[in-house]
Amino acid sequence: MLLLALVIAIVWGVLQLTGSDDDPAPKAAPKPSATTAKPSPSSSPSAAPEPRTTVDGLVDVALVGASAKCDPEKVRITPSVRPGQLTRGVIDVNLVVSTTQTTACTLQPDDADAIAVIAANGTPVWDSTVCKTSLLSTPVQLTPQWATLAPAQWTGRGSGSNCTSNQAWASPGTYTLEIGTLGGEPGKTSFTLDARPAPVKTTPPPTPDPAVTPDPAAPAATPDPAATQAPAAGSDVPAPLPEGE
Repeated sequence: MLLLALVIAIVWGVLQLTGSDDDPAPKAAPKPSATTAKPSPSSSPSAAPEPRTTVDGLVDVALVGASAKCDPEKVRITPSVRPGQLTRGVIDVNLVVSTTQTTACTLQPDDADAIAVIAANGTPVWDSTVCKTSLLSTPVQLTPQWATLAPAQWTGRGSGSNCTSNQAWASPGTYTLEIGTLGGEPGKTSFTLDARPAPVKTTPPPTPDPAVTPDPAAPAATPDPAATQAPAAGSDVPAPLPEGE
């Protein structure tokens, strides 16, 4: 019995070392891949659609607009003036308008009550409250988290006391423009106006009078071959011969 148990133990040990022929060899674990597959668009139905890109690389974005009035206290206007503009003419002004509202709205000029002051060395040159007009003259549609560019113009003249059309032109120099809605956050910028060159005066050539007809040139006189010309003074003339010779 002891001998039989010893033989069984030896056989079992050999089988454990060599393995059974009936069991397939274990497969090697697959190596992890370094690349990760991108999820298909259908796998994320909540993703926003990609914006359409134009040929020149600009992104075409459709902003949401609404006819509801904007709250002037939640509007910010940031002005800017293009450099290189000249005096004695209209000045172009750009107004970047934005809102902190959570919904789209339209800012009407009458509702905005935008106050603008253009000053030089701290002295007002043009005041919208004197002229009773605003640089913001057209409705502006605003979308939350976006800014809208609204072009405007300044006449280039001072407002004086009654803001008439014959007020003096602004002089060359540096100016500041501050604008804001009633209760809103104002914006400020500085700009410089250059002197307009004086026009060059040119003297046009005199215009001939069509009523005056110039006389045609007189034809040259034709000499008479039969006429005898007298000898010129100082020329040698032969003396007459004496009679009989």
